[in-house]
Formats: sequence, C-alpha cells, structure tokens
Amino acid sequence: MSKEKDILITGGNSGIGFFSTINLLKTKNNLYIPIRSASRRDSFLSKLLKYFDRKYLEKYLNLIENIDLSNLENVQIIRDYLIKKNVVLDVVILNAGLQYTGSFYPKVSKQGIELTFAVNHLAHFYLVNTLIELIRDQDESRIIITSSDVHDPKSSGGNVGDKADLNNLTNFKEEISGKYLNFSADKAYKNSKLCNILFAKELAKRLQIQASKIGVITWAPGLVIPNDDLGFFRYSRKFNTFGYIVFSIIAKNILGISENVENAGELLSQIVFESNFNKNKYLHLSNKLVFYKKHKLVESDVSEEASKSELALKLWNLSEELCRSFGFVSFNI
Repeated sequence: MSKEKDILITGGNSGIGFFSTINLLKTKNNLYIPIRSASRRDSFLSKLLKYFDRKYLEKYLNLIENIDLSNLENVQIIRDYLIKKNVVLDVVILNAGLQYTGSFYPKVSKQGIELTFAVNHLAHFYLVNTLIELIRDQDESRIIITSSDVHDPKSSGGNVGDKADLNNLTNFKEEISGKYLNFSADKAYKNSKLCNILFAKELAKRLQIQASKIGVITWAPGLVIPNDDLGFFRYSRKFNTFGYIVFSIIAKNILGISENVENAGELLSQIVFESNFNKNKYLHLSNKLVFYKKHKLVESDVSEEASKSELALKLWNLSEELCRSFGFVSFNI
C-alpha cells in the first residue's frame, strides 16, 4: 500500500461515496469531505462510528461544513479551508451528484442554474479550477470523476427514455439558466454525465500541455441502488415511490443488473491507488455487467459525442463564462 494520501471527496457521506470513505479511512488516509448541513454531519458521523472509534476519526477525518455544492460561493470556502490548514492534496474525487428524474419542473441553484448541471458539472468544474494549485504535481496524483454510462445513448441505460444530447450547445445556456426549454429531468441528468466526461477530457489535455503529472479518470459505477434514504435515487423516490420500489426489486433480484453500493464504493477507493493508471493522462473506466449480479471494472470507450474535442472546449468556455458572470473568476488551468 502506498503512503497515506490527502484526499478530497465530494459526496463522501452517502451512497458510493460513503463506502469509499470507509475504505479510504481504513488505510489511514487523510480525508477532507464537504458536508452540507449539521443534520447530515451528525448522521454521517453516527454511521461512521459503527466502523471506527472517535479518536481514529478525529485523526483522519476532516469535515468542511455547511457546503452546498449547488452554490458556487461555497466552493471558494473549500479552497479557503484547505489553504488555512496548509493542505496539499494527492487526490480529488468529484463524486457528488444528483438526479430528480420524474419531476416535471426544474430545480435551480442560488445562481439560477438548473440544479443537475449546477451540482454535477459546474460546481466540480469551478472546484478543480480553484484547487489545481493545491494538488501535488506527481505521478500518483489524480482527479477522479464519477460519471455514468448513461451519457452514451447506445448504452443499456442511456437508450431508455430521453437520451443525452448537447446538440453542440445550441440554446444550451438558455436551457440551463432561465428559459429551461423543453425541460426533462432525465435528459438533464444524462447530459450532466456527458458534461463530466467532456470536462475531464479537456482538463486532461490542458494539464498535459502544462506538462503536469496529474492524471484524470472518469468512471461509471453501473446501476447502483443504495438502501438508505440519502442514496442517489432519493429525489426520484419521492416522485414515484411505487415505481421506484418495483424498479429496484426487478433490477436487483430478477434481472441482476444492479451493482451493490458497497462494491461500488470499494471500486472507487481502488481507483485512488491503482498504479497501472499512472501511465494514462486520461482514462475512462466502466463497471460492466459481465454475468448475473457480476460486474467487472474495465477500461472503456466513451460515446461519440463525448469524444468531440471541439465540444469539450466549447463546454469549458461556457462553464468559465457562467462562473465569471456570477463573479467567480479564479481560473488557473
């Protein structure tokens, strides 16, 4: 095992992130986890105390409190916290994500951006730009982004319902910041996962131009259905509780296509340390279903749209433009 690392993980208090947190703590890494509220903090700590004693958590776990990632003002607070503590990061895991498929109306962030795009993409885009100088420039350093294979309309999940399609960002700014043209919560989620990959690829290209040793990895955990109410499907469950229960039972027990949350969390923690990934400046991994209830993490291709370098640059420029329009101007990449 490598020496202990300084790791920032968003979405580390529930779902995949929670079980990744457990694995990363077990190997004595210093974790920095933004947490949204006091109630979430208390629930998180209560669950962790089933695995670790309080003194151990005090040594290795650092919570950055009152961080709502949908509000770009809070992203700056994360940076200020790390600078104050003199933290230099080895790994940044951008794992926080939400979807509210089933809603007919858009939710919006404090800055007036559709919430799926605001949290899943824009907050992480701005976070990396503000933190890049606080990440060690060495071979084992990496930025890991939790995406999804539903970004690909040809995938088994991506071809169900509305499909991902950024349409070369035509009218996209209007779709996410005011007019919400033809809003679809399902498509908004799939598009945000497509944005994750486009952002990662442009980020990797820029880091490579700077001769940076930091690697960029996107990964797709598969269909993960958490058991708790804080899990990834917490919003969708509210919109269609009966449908969610039926879907969950069929996916888990009949079709055997879902991955359990514990395994997915363990995979994410493995991606942090896998030395074979050092040779790649950009890598996409997918937790593919290979047999009934059996998955395998493999290097994988992304969709045709996610492979468009011109679109990746266009998304980067739009994201920067949006952040600047709200007064957030710290761009160092």
